[in-house]
Amino acid sequence: MTGRREDGRVTWNQQERIGAGLGALSVALIGGSVAAASLLHDYPLLGGQAVRFAVATLVLFAWGLARRHRFRLPTGRETVWLVLLAVCGMAGYGVMLVHATSVTEPGNVGVAIGAAPLFIVLVRAAQTRTRPALRLMAAATIVFAGTFIAQASANSGLQWSVEGVVWSLAAMIGAASITLLGAPVIPTLGSYTVTTYGCTIAAIVLLGTSAGIQISTGATMLRVPDATELGALAFLAIGVTVLVMLLWYGAMSRLGASRTGLFNGFVPLASLFSVALVGTGSIALTQLIGAALVLAGVLLGLSSRDESASRSQRQEEPASTR
Repeated sequence: MTGRREDGRVTWNQQERIGAGLGALSVALIGGSVAAASLLHDYPLLGGQAVRFAVATLVLFAWGLARRHRFRLPTGRETVWLVLLAVCGMAGYGVMLVHATSVTEPGNVGVAIGAAPLFIVLVRAAQTRTRPALRLMAAATIVFAGTFIAQASANSGLQWSVEGVVWSLAAMIGAASITLLGAPVIPTLGSYTVTTYGCTIAAIVLLGTSAGIQISTGATMLRVPDATELGALAFLAIGVTVLVMLLWYGAMSRLGASRTGLFNGFVPLASLFSVALVGTGSIALTQLIGAALVLAGVLLGLSSRDESASRSQRQEEPASTR
C-alpha cells in the first residue's frame, strides 16, 4: 500500500508503480484509437467492429492456449457482468467512438473521454457503497472542466453541436463502462479471462446484428477494406482491443478502479496529437488549455491517499495475480 514519509512525501510500492506504468501505456494506445476510428468513416460500422472483435478473440484464445492459460467458466452472476461489459463497454464503445468522430472533431471526442474519471468516481462509489474520496472528487471535477473547455472549441473557434456533444459523451460513457463493468469480475476471473470472454461475446453480438441487418435491409455490412482501413482495423483489433484491455485491467488490479479511471484524463493529450499526426484533425489552443487542465486533475487524483479510497482499493485487489 501507499504511505507518507516523515517529510510528507507520498511513497508508492512496486505494484502501484507498475500499475501506473500500465495505465499510462494503455492510454497512449487509447488516444491512437481515436485517430484510427476517424479513418473508418467510409467502412461499414457494425461489420468493421465485428471483424475487430473477432480477430481479437482469435488472438486471445490462441495466445491463451499457447501459454496454457486456464479459462474458468463464469458463474451466472459473472456471466451477466461479462455480457454487460461486452455490449456496453466493448462493442458499444467501439461503435460510438467511430460514429462520434464522424460528427465532430476527433480531437474533441478524445477530450470528452477525459471526463470519464468523474463518471467513474461517482458510479464506483455507488457500486462499493463507499463515500468517494474528496481529493478524487476534486480531481475528477477538474478533469471534467478541462474536458468542457476543449469540447467547446474547434479549429474555427467555438463549436456547439448538440449531436457532437451527445455522441462524444456516449463514447465517454462507453469508455467508463470498460472500467466499471470489468471491476466486479476481474478479482475472480482475472484480466486475461475477462478480456477474452468479453471480446468473444462482443464479436458474437456484432456479427449477429450485422448479419440480421444485411438480411433484412440488404445493406452491405462487410467489404474488403482498403490499405488505410485495414491498418486502422488491425490497430483497433490488436493494439487497442487486445493490448489496451490487458494493460488497463492489469492497472486496475494494482491501483483500483477509481484511480485507474483517472488515467482516462491522459486520453485528450494522446488523441489530440494522434489525430494531428494522421491528418484527420489539428490542435487548437483552447484544446491544449483544456487538455492541460485535465492532466492537472489526473495528477491531483493519483496523489489521493484518502482513507475511503484506500479501503475501496483493498476491496478491488485480487487475492492473487492472474
